[in-house]
Amino acid sequence: MPCRPVFRDISSVALSGSVQQSNGIDKILPGLPGFQVLTVLERDVEARTFILAHFPKHNPSVAHADFDGDGRLDFAVLLRDNKSGIVKFVILLCPQMGDRKKAHAEEITSYAGGVCIRPIPAGQRVSHTEAVESKDDFSPVRLRSIGIEVTYFGQGKVVYSWNATHKKFKTIQTED
Repeated sequence: MPCRPVFRDISSVALSGSVQQSNGIDKILPGLPGFQVLTVLERDVEARTFILAHFPKHNPSVAHADFDGDGRLDFAVLLRDNKSGIVKFVILLCPQMGDRKKAHAEEITSYAGGVCIRPIPAGQRVSHTEAVESKDDFSPVRLRSIGIEVTYFGQGKVVYSWNATHKKFKTIQTED
């Protein structure tokens, strides 16, 4: 079920000079003035080369899946503010037909040249990297719903996983 449009003036996303792909984003994001989906062409050369070689049909700025396990499709998207240049990683949950809720927003401008997002299947086990020092329990986690992997090329990976008890996303740094 599509969400009500919440952004304006976002067209399909250019993966390369001639390939266009929307991943449904044109239906949900036809609206916030001054924002656009981050394109592959805005990535640094190393990230762009990797993305185009390994994921030529995958939009590395959009993930469309049921992230909170409610049976409705949600969106994760990388957005750039056209005026300020600020880049944000945003997760939009779509709990009911016509509704949407911003569940997470994080400014990632300094990583924009080398960032990519993709869905991770429910049931997959993910583990925290050993480089993270904390008193928290870092036992491997089996995803109860589809997660979102954010890859920062050459710097690390983080998986966002829905915590149904607390009704928010939990982060798991899986690589450093």
